[in-house]
Amino acid sequence: MFRIGEFSKIAQVSGRLLRYYDEIGLLSPEATDPESGYRFYSAQQLPRLNHILVLKELGLSLEQIARLVDQNTSIDEMRGMLALRKAQIEQTVQEEMTRLRVVESRLQQIDTYGQIQEPDVVLKAVPAQQFLALREVLSGLGVRRRLVRKIATVVPAKVGHGSLGNIAIVTHSPIFDPEALDLEVGYLLTGKAPQSVRLSEERVLTQHTLPAIETLATLAHAGRISEVHRSYGALGTWIEQHGWQINGLGRELLMQLPKSEEEEEVVIEIQMPVIKLDPSARSKRELSDN
Repeated sequence: MFRIGEFSKIAQVSGRLLRYYDEIGLLSPEATDPESGYRFYSAQQLPRLNHILVLKELGLSLEQIARLVDQNTSIDEMRGMLALRKAQIEQTVQEEMTRLRVVESRLQQIDTYGQIQEPDVVLKAVPAQQFLALREVLSGLGVRRRLVRKIATVVPAKVGHGSLGNIAIVTHSPIFDPEALDLEVGYLLTGKAPQSVRLSEERVLTQHTLPAIETLATLAHAGRISEVHRSYGALGTWIEQHGWQINGLGRELLMQLPKSEEEEEVVIEIQMPVIKLDPSARSKRELSDN
């Protein structure tokens, strides 16, 4: 038997934590001296303590921990919980690293503003196209990335590569909000395909026609997805300087996807429907903006 100080050294946890677990009934001493009040612990309590600490590090509440410890959760179950927690942490780290890269990229955009050569913007017309897609409001760029990867994995297996063009994204959001992205994501079709394809139990892609667009201002972005805002900025600057005006929903054509979940390198054609701004209307608009 060990006094609390000795047991804390053996278990490598603080005495304060042991006292707290005793207070809430999660880990009581093996015995308590009725005269001195000293707590005594046994080495046989180490498995229960480790059980508690594992569940705590997995992010469970004390109420959940108490229930699972009393149910004698197996090692295999805890390993499964660990794998899930590990995946969640890795996803969080990946998203935070993406945020840092965006900040760095925006600083570079500030530094180089006005120094970059004219972007290679191409004006083009596109015909009406069949689109096998689903529309959702997504809660972040990471969710968007996972949806694209899911579509790129599931749809070709069900439809066949011969009928599929590139993955496209149509932005329905009137204002950009990275935490509420109203997007339509799916495949442009080049051949026959089912009217609908089930992506999961909750998600179904359905086929419809994307309207033709007379004039698209397009710019290819080749690089990190976290730096795509620089290409959007370059395209927007070109549109303004050349007397055009955005006129409809923007699109992205995914020419090359990242090779893995960790990789960020992509090739995306940014597409903005535009109309030529009448010089007099342009002057009035500039005055109203001022």
